[in-house]
Amino acid sequence: MRWQLKCVVDNCKGVLPFQDKFRKLKRHLVPYRPSLTRAQLVIEEGMMQVQWLREAAGSLQDKTVLEIGSGWEPLVPLLFALCGVDRVYLADSNYLLDSASLHGTLEIIRLSKERIVEKLKIDPQQFDRKFASDSSSVGEFIERFRFTYLAPCDCQRLTFGGSVLDFVISRAVFEHIPPEIIDGILAETRRILKPGGLICHFIDNSDHWEHSDKTISRINFLRFSDRTFRWTHLNRLDYQNRLRHVEYAKMIKKHGFETVRDERIIDAGLIAALPALPLAPRFREFSAEDMVTTDSRFLARKVVDHQAQQVLAFEN
Repeated sequence: MRWQLKCVVDNCKGVLPFQDKFRKLKRHLVPYRPSLTRAQLVIEEGMMQVQWLREAAGSLQDKTVLEIGSGWEPLVPLLFALCGVDRVYLADSNYLLDSASLHGTLEIIRLSKERIVEKLKIDPQQFDRKFASDSSSVGEFIERFRFTYLAPCDCQRLTFGGSVLDFVISRAVFEHIPPEIIDGILAETRRILKPGGLICHFIDNSDHWEHSDKTISRINFLRFSDRTFRWTHLNRLDYQNRLRHVEYAKMIKKHGFETVRDERIIDAGLIAALPALPLAPRFREFSAEDMVTTDSRFLARKVVDHQAQQVLAFEN
C-alpha cells in the first residue's frame, strides 16, 4: 500500500473517539501471530545490547534493568533474564502483553535457541530449564522470569527511589517519542540510575512509512516541514520525531551521561540521492552523514558528581 493511502486510513482511525476499544476488538477478532523475521532482528539487536552492557559493566549477574517500551513481545527482557540479571522492569505507556503474544514470544525464543546460546555463551541446559514449559498466564510468566510489568507507565515520573537501577534500555522506541518527553525520560533516568549506571538505546532514524512502501526512500520524511508532517500522525501510533543522530547525542550529554559507545548505521546508497531530495529548512543544517544515518546506537554512563556524592554520604 502506498504510504499516503495508509496514512489517510490510519488518520481516520486516529480521530475515532473509541480508538482504544476498536484496537482491542481488532485484536480479539484477529489473533496475534508472531513474525519470526521481525523477531530475529529484535533478538539480534537485543543480544548486542546484552553484550555491550556486559563489556561495560563486567557482568550482568544480580543487576536490575528497566526496558522502556517493551511492547507486545518481551524478547529483549527474556535475553537479559537468561544472562542472570536479578530483575527486569518492563515499562509501557499501555498494557500490551497478553496470553497470545506471550506464547508467541516463548515460541520465537525456543526457535532461536541455537543462535542465542552460541552468541550469549549460555549453557544449553540452562536455556532448556528456563523454557521447559509455557507459562499458564501472564502473571505466572512475569513471576517466573522475575519481571515487573509497569503499564500504563509514564517514564518521566517513575516510582523508583533515587539511584536504585543498574541499566535503562530501549530499542526502536525513542523515535516515536516527542523530544521534550525524551528530555524528561533522560532526566528521570539519571535520577533512578546508580552512580556509574548505564543507558543503552537503539534508535531507528528511518522514515517508518518506507517500511511498508518501498517506492520511497528511507529518508523521504525529511522533505516535509514540521507543519506539514504533523498531518501524517493524527493517529498517535504513527508519530515520528525525525531527530537526527547528533541531536540524540547532544541530549544524552546534556543530561549528565558520558558516552561509552556511539555507533551509527549509514545508508551509503542514500548519499548519492541526497542532492535530489528537497530537504525541509529544518534539516539543511545537518551533515550528509547525519541525514543518511538510519540507525543510532548509544551506550552511556551516568557521570558521578563526586561533590554531590560526598554530601549525600555525609547526610546519611
